[in-house]
Amino acid sequence: MLHILFAKKSFPIVVLLVLVCTTKLLGQSEKSTLNKINELRLASNFKPKSPQHIDLILELAKEKIRENPDTTAILLIEGLDLSLKSNYRAGESRALSTYGYYYFEKGEKDKALDHNLKALNIAEKYNLGAEKLKALNNMGLDYTIQGEDALALTQFLEALEVADKIGDIGMSININVSIGTLYGKNGDYQTAATFLDIARDLSLESEDNKALPYTFLNMASQYADMGNYERANELIDKSIVFFEKKNIKDWLSHSYEQKGSIALRQKQYKRALEYLLKAEELCDELNFTYGYALVYLALSKCYLGLDNIDKAEYYGLKSLEFGEDLNVENVIKESNSILAQTYHRKGDNTLAYNYQTAYLELYKIGADEKFKKGLGILRSKMEFENQKKQLIVEKNKEITKQKKYIYFTIGALVLLLIFLVSVYRTNKLQKKYTQELQEKQEILLQHEAELSEANKTKDKLFSIIAHDLRGPINSFYGLLELSLTEQMTKEQYNVLIPKALNNIQGISVMLNNLLEWAKAQMNGIVVEPRELEINSVLENTIKVLTPLASKKDIKIVNEVPDTKCFSDQNHLTIILRNLISNAIKFTHVNGTINISAARKDDFLEIAVSDNGIGMSTRKVEQLFKNAHVDSTFGTNNEKGTGLGLFLCKEMAESNGGKLWVTSIENVGTTVFFTVPLHK
Repeated sequence: MLHILFAKKSFPIVVLLVLVCTTKLLGQSEKSTLNKINELRLASNFKPKSPQHIDLILELAKEKIRENPDTTAILLIEGLDLSLKSNYRAGESRALSTYGYYYFEKGEKDKALDHNLKALNIAEKYNLGAEKLKALNNMGLDYTIQGEDALALTQFLEALEVADKIGDIGMSININVSIGTLYGKNGDYQTAATFLDIARDLSLESEDNKALPYTFLNMASQYADMGNYERANELIDKSIVFFEKKNIKDWLSHSYEQKGSIALRQKQYKRALEYLLKAEELCDELNFTYGYALVYLALSKCYLGLDNIDKAEYYGLKSLEFGEDLNVENVIKESNSILAQTYHRKGDNTLAYNYQTAYLELYKIGADEKFKKGLGILRSKMEFENQKKQLIVEKNKEITKQKKYIYFTIGALVLLLIFLVSVYRTNKLQKKYTQELQEKQEILLQHEAELSEANKTKDKLFSIIAHDLRGPINSFYGLLELSLTEQMTKEQYNVLIPKALNNIQGISVMLNNLLEWAKAQMNGIVVEPRELEINSVLENTIKVLTPLASKKDIKIVNEVPDTKCFSDQNHLTIILRNLISNAIKFTHVNGTINISAARKDDFLEIAVSDNGIGMSTRKVEQLFKNAHVDSTFGTNNEKGTGLGLFLCKEMAESNGGKLWVTSIENVGTTVFFTVPLHK
């Protein structure tokens, strides 16, 4: 039977490794822990219920979790029992947290979450800072595993406050790494780098900077995602030196897996295979299940690249098996994709189709969930800050209430004084409460407006996804299905494929604008201006769009002189691409598009003109009033989202310029925008 997907949650492996290996950062080695337990038990005044003895038992239990989980289970029973009998609350909380870690390694995530919740409740009830920090950190891991990124962020932020309060530098480092990796998972690499830099700086400032190699490894993962492979490999090599010296095999395995994966991205398959086989060997020594899931997936990709189809199939099936056992959605999804390619090369199109179908279903689910989680992280951060403000307000009210009791007691001794003080305080408090109420009302109104705008943004994006993307994708899916099942004639194929490709091309443009606009709405537009040769950018853009224009026999005339300007290259490319695409869309067959430029003071004014269908004066006036999603069909029924022009205007203004439109109905349209000539 095929292993077709249906895991519902995913989690980032890097975050997982950061958190489950926390005990190795600043903790004792197993040998020293055993020695201390033996020395303690040989002492004449030894007491089994002493906190020192219980702490050492729980420390040894953590160290044995991967190597010998059965021993861990026995030690945890003993540690929890001694804690309960001696009313040692810190030991009780730590034992429950370690149970959470133990069940997590076994893949029993519900039990892990339940024990960490119990540990957190005990820590909060008895005001145990270190234990609360551990439980919150584990809770962040539990929510991360379940794909609840917003809840995970809330736990990590609260844990970070506790770590700073009690001065635990080691945990501060780990939590900053966890938060950074969480943002990186959601595509916010700038915020991720900020938290990872904080972790790195704390490690460098700390006298015991054992955490630095772990921080480097996680930073390397982010650099690899951003395409900076040289910097990523440099950081991994530094970490490998440390892990080899300390014989930390699970992290060493992960380091080799990362280097192999980076080589895979560069299509250096033989080099990748060397690193991945080293990683597999270390996983064999540890029976490292999470490591197997990653290494087997990478090996299947590597062997596919080397055209070793049998091994690609073997490792693809193994990675799918481990991914499903551990409920790791990304591994399941990628394994299905690799197996689809493998069976296609073997000529088994039925299996290839089934695995490809599974991959496409998971891809669609993952895309929707990632978008929702990105919004969830923003909401979670706002909710956390609001909770902090509410706690401060409630604390201030409690302090005020206590002061009232004190003044009342003093006033009871002197009746006249109580009268005067009461009148004075009544007036003062009335003003204070009035002011607080006004401030709260303003905050509530502001939050209501922000929430309303966020909901509008979400509704707009979901509307586009639901109406403008579903149809073409379903059509293309049906076409592929017909093609694979051989139910389509050659004549039907020749007619339908060009239409399908045209739809997919439209979806590509639509998604680019949608993602750029959504990123701008959530994170703001990040501008990185530099000196550019505008004709170089323009010619590349025209080259990309020429096939689209050729389909309608539209001529694109570039009249822009060789001129340097100062702008963000990516933004300039997006503006030109959208304006020329729009001109092609709304221009009739055999039409002409002219692109010209002129110096205006310190700016270069660029104009994109067409002789297409044009717009009415009223429609031009409505173009930029808000970010409305108003799709209009082109002269050849091309589709769009209505976001492209609005996005161009925002990017032009972010780079110091402006954008405006002139148009005459049935005559044509000209879009002007300016870019600075100098920094």
